[in-house]
Amino acid sequence: MHCPNYKNCQLVHLSGFVDSESHRETYIQNYCTGKDARWSDCKRFQIHGILHFCPDFVFPDTRLSLEEIMEKFDNDIL
Repeated sequence: MHCPNYKNCQLVHLSGFVDSESHRETYIQNYCTGKDARWSDCKRFQIHGILHFCPDFVFPDTRLSLEEIMEKFDNDIL
């Protein structure tokens, strides 16, 4: 089983989105796929549930809160 957002997630499908391929694979293995996938812990999954998309600066393990992510996004587009 995998994350409901797997088919459209830039982290998964956009080459170069993550700085290293091994780091990208670790994210996918830990958050996106496998029997122990923790997509409910993934900030990309969480913010997508609120905004219906995910800003590119958000990674699964970002330390920003959801509120901080939304504020950063709002400030960056203004």
